[in-house]
Amino acid sequence: MLFRQPKPGETALDSFSSSSPPMSRSRRPSIPIPISQLQSPTKTQITKFSQNPSHNPNPTTESEKKSFAEATAELFFGIASRFIRPGNERIKVEDSKLEREKYFWRGRRQGILAVIEDEDVEEGEVVWERREKNLEAEAEERGRKVVTSPGFSFAAAGFLFPYYLGVAQFLLDKGYIKDTTPLAGSSAGAIVCAVIASGASVQEALKATKLLAQDCRLNGTAFRLGAVLRDFLDKFLPDDVHIRSNGRVRVAVTQILWRPRGLLIDQFESKEDFIDALFTSSFIPGYLAPRPATMFRNKLCVDGALTLLMPPTSAAQTVRVCAFPASRLGFEGVGISPDCNPVNRATPRELFNWALEPAEDHVLDKLFEQGYSDAALWGKANPVEEIVQDDQPHTQNNAVS
Repeated sequence: MLFRQPKPGETALDSFSSSSPPMSRSRRPSIPIPISQLQSPTKTQITKFSQNPSHNPNPTTESEKKSFAEATAELFFGIASRFIRPGNERIKVEDSKLEREKYFWRGRRQGILAVIEDEDVEEGEVVWERREKNLEAEAEERGRKVVTSPGFSFAAAGFLFPYYLGVAQFLLDKGYIKDTTPLAGSSAGAIVCAVIASGASVQEALKATKLLAQDCRLNGTAFRLGAVLRDFLDKFLPDDVHIRSNGRVRVAVTQILWRPRGLLIDQFESKEDFIDALFTSSFIPGYLAPRPATMFRNKLCVDGALTLLMPPTSAAQTVRVCAFPASRLGFEGVGISPDCNPVNRATPRELFNWALEPAEDHVLDKLFEQGYSDAALWGKANPVEEIVQDDQPHTQNNAVS
């Protein structure tokens, strides 16, 4: 095979003599590509790319691809934020990653946070799920029941659940939460309320969470988390958890027909009925199971966070707890969150990723520690002897920052 020096303007392929014998398919040279394009980017380069989207014209490169679970959940919340509040201005979604993140969180605020404060709830948008046979007994109990204020409301958080366990550990250790303290939550927030009301060990709950997370890391999350979650709740919660939770724990779910509205459930007939409520409160279509909604008490329902991100408790005052940095996302009236100590914390995007796809155990342990320390910082500004008191149950309440 003859080879000569290439002339100006020629490529290496042009420098082969025409008299050269034909090359086999396996040895035929490919079209030349600049060396810089053949080198794999380093981890540092990938990190810089993801942090500076203006340098990355293609947001769907390999380093930015989302898992199916993330994509499904983000699409679900994005569509829902427009559907629930159709009067809001539509937000143009740009192609850059930064704009997609802004759109997601902005849409979440418009679609979800509009119903946190009582004065923002439109008539018929949030209702109580009641069964006739419970009304008389509930009315009698309400007249004599002592409620410890403040109550605690936990927002949706997914696999950031260990953060709430850390918060719960501090509140239980220091006497902020008693057997008469009202609780409320949506999604993972409702599950932590169940753990507290059941009287189970918080440390045992953390161990069980790590086992669930390990199962999902090994076998996947999307389409199968629902079955794994049900098994976790059935094995971990005691048989009388529904009795312990009746009248004390409020679980938020979203009924989707004919338009989304929040349902608050605080009366449960059995352990299975209680687990059904927790499952429904956590139901993101295509994430927990491969279907668009789930049936709860003959109603089509989905994740409670869509309409009641941090539902009210029956106490005179409620402390809202959020695993995301509340101020950065525009959440108002939140008492305990990463804002309590914002130094050296994960970004909202990192937290969102961990919420949908479980992080490694050392990250889960760190989330637990941060939840405990954030609650402790909140506790310094709100001494237990000054804010904890007994009162009568309330249907509406104020937030304690």
